[in-house]
Amino acid sequence: MPGTKVLIVEDSRVQARIMSDHIRAVTPYETLVTASLAETAQVMEEHRDDIFVAVLDLNLPDDTGGEIVALANRYAVPAVVMTSSFSEEMRKRLLEQNVVDYFLKSMPEVTNMENLIERLHKNLSVTVLVADDSKLARRQMATLLGNQNYRVLEAEDGQAALDILHEAPDVRLLITDYNMPRMDGFELITEIRKTHPRHKLSIIGVSAQSGEQTARFLKYGASDFLTKPLCMEEFYCRVNQQMDMLDIIQDYKALCEKAAS
Repeated sequence: MPGTKVLIVEDSRVQARIMSDHIRAVTPYETLVTASLAETAQVMEEHRDDIFVAVLDLNLPDDTGGEIVALANRYAVPAVVMTSSFSEEMRKRLLEQNVVDYFLKSMPEVTNMENLIERLHKNLSVTVLVADDSKLARRQMATLLGNQNYRVLEAEDGQAALDILHEAPDVRLLITDYNMPRMDGFELITEIRKTHPRHKLSIIGVSAQSGEQTARFLKYGASDFLTKPLCMEEFYCRVNQQMDMLDIIQDYKALCEKAAS
């Protein structure tokens, strides 16, 4: 049973209560609240299996060096940062620490953060297949997907990816490189689209080349395209947008079926 609790780390009691009450009001998730690095470490140790995301304040009374993000990483808890100020330097530092996302402390941003929380919980039951003949590239994408709570399968070429899909029909997203041995990305997509329509399986093509390569991926049946080297934020946005779109289509089809019955 996946975790269903959001950990809120905030030393301001008022701010913590506002965030906690709002999350519990608009989402189905319970919250845990801590106000210090030491308290957070204890709660993570005791409740790790219950927590699927941590919303972190960077300014804690016993943490002047930003250790709270490192703590979340040690427990493999996806970290979302809420901050009262923002700069390009902070953005780079947070991305280097593999945070899932960052938001300013304002009501519009809190709403965006809550949408992300719901996506992260849904991702716990979503399987993604990564096909790339580069082990380093596969590992990078698998790590980024893991940060977003996705379950990840890996294939070293197109034929291996096709074999995995036959054994794992619950895969909802394929991320594939073009240049692979045995079966390239275009051939892989062509084969997959014979049995996996767009509304059931999304495909994101990945290549170091853009332009013509992008158009060819889309024409062969890909849903989107990413250029190497990957930008972490763009990767997260495009992957989650594909999942959001599949959810919308699924909900719409269910609504139509209910209306017709």
